[in-house]
Amino acid sequence: MKVVQQAKSALSEDFVPSYIGFHHISRDEIIENHTTNFATQLFSNFLSDSVITIMDGTYIYIQKSNKFKFQRRCFSMHKHRPLLKPMVVTSTDGYILSILGPYLADGKNNDASIVQHMMRSNDENMMKWFKKDDILILDRGFRDALEFLHACGFQTESPAFLAKSAKQFSTEDANLSRLVTKIRWTVESVNARIKTWKYFDKVVPNIDILNLKEYLRIVGAICNKFKPPLITSVEEHCDIARSMLEKSKQPNLLQERVLKDKALGKRSREWVPLHDCKHYDNFPKLTVDYLRSLTFGVYQLYQAPNYADQHLDNDGDIDIFMHTVSSSIVQAKIQSRHTSCKQYCLWLEFNEDNDTHPVNGWFCECKAGARTVGCCAHVATILWYMGHARHTDYKTKTNRYSNAFKDASVDIETETDLESD
Repeated sequence: MKVVQQAKSALSEDFVPSYIGFHHISRDEIIENHTTNFATQLFSNFLSDSVITIMDGTYIYIQKSNKFKFQRRCFSMHKHRPLLKPMVVTSTDGYILSILGPYLADGKNNDASIVQHMMRSNDENMMKWFKKDDILILDRGFRDALEFLHACGFQTESPAFLAKSAKQFSTEDANLSRLVTKIRWTVESVNARIKTWKYFDKVVPNIDILNLKEYLRIVGAICNKFKPPLITSVEEHCDIARSMLEKSKQPNLLQERVLKDKALGKRSREWVPLHDCKHYDNFPKLTVDYLRSLTFGVYQLYQAPNYADQHLDNDGDIDIFMHTVSSSIVQAKIQSRHTSCKQYCLWLEFNEDNDTHPVNGWFCECKAGARTVGCCAHVATILWYMGHARHTDYKTKTNRYSNAFKDASVDIETETDLESD
């Protein structure tokens, strides 16, 4: 234990200050070397000297304390277990500017209250490092701090909120959210990178929690020194970002047609299996690169096989129900991944004669289905399977869990039932 304390002290004094903390690196270096082309193009357009940073709280689980007041203050009603919350501040390529806290976990210590406390207490003299019009990329948990941050001179970007009683984001709000998530994923990956140290991935013993701040900063400094950036900017990213900005200003024309035309938008139809759909044979072939240009990422395409495999029939074939609306529009139903009783209707417009841009538009009933900056995973599933997977040697994944466990909802014929028959 004495050796661990000596190593911790040596690292904290001689190594950590050079690789983590707001004042270990200049603003200019962050802008030039640690800000991605995506971020500068989407939110500052290369015209500003503003620093773009991402903030997010993470969790470090701890043991239940026998100090009752501390036990109450560190119990998270969200996770239903005791924990402490470090606040991680990163650049857009995953470089860790600082790890602040850790903070308690009760209702008075949410992300919004934590960031306000950080600014008011001027942790690490951070307000001297930041300047007016710097841009903070945040998630929805910071919503109660937005007014305070604007008053401090910051610009903020965060996903939109669903309006009260609304079931779907508007096209504008869904597009804004997609632009934010295109940048914000790096802080989630940084949190995951920190948790690759098993010490932080497990329950930290209470005898060690007073050293938690130093351990976190040591790990953060090691990541900055020895780990590669999570994303490296290339010239192609500028073109993708410009395309995303251009599409974010476009309305969803197919959505407008579906909502306006009752015949086009109705759900009660003669649904047929995908293989019997009139457009099954003439739906255009799509390359993986083209699909990625539609989704502006890989997440939706990663989810597509899992959505498709939900619709396997007894013969192992994909059995999605579709309807031919017109010569260029198909309608399909996709099972929700979360709710058994919910299926989302979606519409796809295509042009089989246009080899350059064969997909003209899409609209889905899910929360993010109206966006034009990329598409939701439900739309991506139809595009992926109809346009690509069925033309390759793709094989559906057999569900090894379905026969491994018993299902009490399955009807079983008893001897009495057989005798009555």
